[in-house]
Amino acid sequence: MKLSKIAVPALTLSLLLVLSACGSKPSPTASSSTAPSPSSSSPASQKEVVVNIGVQHAVAPLVLAQQKKWFEEEFAKHNAKVNWLEVQGGPPQFDAILTNRLDLAVTGNTPVITAQMADIPFKEIAVGSTGSKNNALLVQKGSAIKSVEQLKGKKIAVAKATSGYDMLFRLIDKAGLKPGDIQTIQLTADDAKAAFISGSVDAWAIGEPYLSTSVVNDGATVLADGSNINYISPAFHVARTKFAEEHPELVTAYLKVLEKTLQWQNQNFDEAVKIYSEGTKLNADVVKSVIKNVSFATLPVSDDFVKGQQELAQFLLNEKAINKLVDPSKVVDNTYIKQALEDIKNNK
Repeated sequence: MKLSKIAVPALTLSLLLVLSACGSKPSPTASSSTAPSPSSSSPASQKEVVVNIGVQHAVAPLVLAQQKKWFEEEFAKHNAKVNWLEVQGGPPQFDAILTNRLDLAVTGNTPVITAQMADIPFKEIAVGSTGSKNNALLVQKGSAIKSVEQLKGKKIAVAKATSGYDMLFRLIDKAGLKPGDIQTIQLTADDAKAAFISGSVDAWAIGEPYLSTSVVNDGATVLADGSNINYISPAFHVARTKFAEEHPELVTAYLKVLEKTLQWQNQNFDEAVKIYSEGTKLNADVVKSVIKNVSFATLPVSDDFVKGQQELAQFLLNEKAINKLVDPSKVVDNTYIKQALEDIKNNK
C-alpha cells in the first residue's frame, strides 16, 4: 500500500496565501553558508539590537528561560534586548518571520517543510526535541478497540498536515489497513477534544500537551504512538536568515541559553515542573508526562533528522499538502549550535 493514495486537501487558504506571497531564495546549506562566524563582539561597539523571540504558553525550556529572564541576562552582554512575540503554532511563526517581525522561534517539523516550500528565508539552527511518544493515537477509557487493526471503519479525529496526521497513516499502513479503511475527521485540537470526550469519534491522533492531558486527567488510553513504528516527531529552532547572518553571536547566545536552561531543568526537575504548571495551568502530573514524552534537547541537526524531514516532505507532497518537493538539508545551518555547545563546554 502506498500512502500517496490518501486524499488530502492543501493547507488552509490563509497559510497558502502567506507561503505563496514570498519569493525569497532558499537558505544555503550549512557547508556553503557565507554567514560570519558566530563569535561575540564588543557591546560597546554595537548599536542596541532588539531580538524578537516567538513564544507560546507551553511546557518547553524556552518558556522556562523566559520566566527566569535568562535571555535578557545573556543578551545584555551583547547590547541587545528581548521582545517577546506570542505566536500560536508554526504557520503564524513563519508569517512573522516573513514579515520581519520574528527572529528566533521553535516550531514543529511539518511547518518547517511548508515554509521551505514557499521559500521563506529561515535557517534551521538546532533540534529542540527528539520524542517518539509526543504524538499518539488515543481511544476512550474502556474502549473495545485494542489494536490499530480494529480501527477499520472507525472515525478518527486528526488535524491534517500535522505530525499527528503523518503518524496516523504510518500506523495504519503498518497495521495492514488502507487509507479508505478509516474515516478521518478534520478537526482542530480543541474541537477534536470535545468530539473525543463526547464519543462522536472513536479515536484521536494528537500531540502534546493534549495527549498527556487526556491520558492523565481523562483516563484516555494510548492505542499506539510513534515509538511503535520508530517515528520521531522533532521540534526545530529556527532563525530568520537575515537576522542570523547579521547577528550570529545573538543566535549562538539564544542556543546557549536554551541548553543551559535544559541542564538546569534536569538538575532542578521539581522546581521546573512547578514553574511550568503555574504558567500553563496544567497539573504537575500532566507536565511531567509532557516532559517525558517530548524529550527536549539542544542538538545539531544530524543526517538522521534530515532524512526524517525528507520522508515527511515526500509524504506531504504525495498528499498535496505542498506543491513541490524540497530538500530539507538546504535550510540546515549547524554553525550556531556547534559554537554554542563549544562555548558552554569551555565555560564561556
